[in-house]
Amino acid sequence: MTNLKAVNVGQNRFCGPAVLSILTGKSTDECAKVISRINGKYNITGVELIHLEIAAERLGFKTTRILNTGSGTLYGALRAIATADGMYIVTITGHFVSVEVKEKKIYFCDNHTKEPIPASSSARLSQQVLAVTKVEKNPDYKEYEPLVKPKIMADKLATMIFRDPYNDAEHHVSIQRQLTYSDSMTRVETVAAFRVKSKDELKEIKDMMVRFLNE
Repeated sequence: MTNLKAVNVGQNRFCGPAVLSILTGKSTDECAKVISRINGKYNITGVELIHLEIAAERLGFKTTRILNTGSGTLYGALRAIATADGMYIVTITGHFVSVEVKEKKIYFCDNHTKEPIPASSSARLSQQVLAVTKVEKNPDYKEYEPLVKPKIMADKLATMIFRDPYNDAEHHVSIQRQLTYSDSMTRVETVAAFRVKSKDELKEIKDMMVRFLNE
């Protein structure tokens, strides 16, 4: 019995997420989200092999790309790996498929078959193979958790006025924003910083602000 799973079809029906679904049992939508966090694309349609391999690793597998399969066709690639039990992502032109070799039997599954079938029944045996990647379960796997951006819990403005140490008439004004986040971290941002030549200038600025607020 194969370890390949039937495609858990969600809204996404493309071959990249389907391959990950076959390996993990997760829905194609869940798998598409993992790929999206890697390649930065919102809609997951065409996928690069390297991004698919990284996604497989984030879902609990080790990946080893096999470059020399011994043949340019899927049939030849399957013959080359027929004695090496394991699960594989096979890249053919414009498509990804999942393959498992188990006890001298070869199983095949993609977003078209949806269920694992004997590889000999596949209509893709004559198609060109670009790469074969072996995937093995990672015993040290911990589920990937994307970083969660802390939320702002408090937002306060603070205005500070300092007398210029070299000129008693001049003052430095600093307006700062104090942000407190949900992870208890505090950040201070400078909103404005300027210098006034006298208290009269500072009073004029204050009066202008009051008039503006009262309009």
